[in-house]
Amino acid sequence: MGQNINEIYTSGLEERADRTERGRMLIESGNSEYIYLAGRNWKDFDYTAGQTRLCETGSIELVHKAGIFWPCFDYGKGMDFLERSGSAEFIYRAGRFWSGYDHQRGLELLGRINNARYIYYAGKEWKKFNFNRGFDLLMDAASAEFIFYAGAYWKEFDFTRGFSKLTALAEPEYIYRAGTLWRSFDFTAAWRILEVNVTAGEEWRGRAFADKRWKPELIKIWDSLWKE
Repeated sequence: MGQNINEIYTSGLEERADRTERGRMLIESGNSEYIYLAGRNWKDFDYTAGQTRLCETGSIELVHKAGIFWPCFDYGKGMDFLERSGSAEFIYRAGRFWSGYDHQRGLELLGRINNARYIYYAGKEWKKFNFNRGFDLLMDAASAEFIFYAGAYWKEFDFTRGFSKLTALAEPEYIYRAGTLWRSFDFTAAWRILEVNVTAGEEWRGRAFADKRWKPELIKIWDSLWKE
């Protein structure tokens, strides 16, 4: 059967080939690779039936690629497929490459999955991104690592709320790292967290003493204590 499907696909590449019957046979085979290739490389193809069958195979990689390379693709049905898949990675990747992608729906799907990593990457790399909603979803995901990254690299970020969430999570590494890169940062409050975390914060207190942004702020903190 594999050889026959290859022959059907190859014959459909010919200039004067009758692709109607060949396409039906290829789609009915359920061979996801050849369905995708026919949709990309044949001069004509039943894209509606092909996409339906491709989705039925469950091949998220090839559905994703079809959304990029097929000349005709139903993005609404594609979004439905992504939702059923529950794959944060491909919801994010499709948001980068599908021309008809519903970015608001995609963002809500990432929030439903509660995946901080891909909410962050979406905010950094999608051409369309609702930063207000994305920020709320990122806070709900409660990842100190990706709150830090968003504060450092997103075009829009609420530093007051972000700092409050970051310190509430109390992970010394990302509190220290935020102090090195965030445009707005409360060093005094952050230092208190590093001091309270006696053991976990030891390495990061040590790094702060030598860091070009932390060191002068620590001097100000110590000077203020002496004045008291």
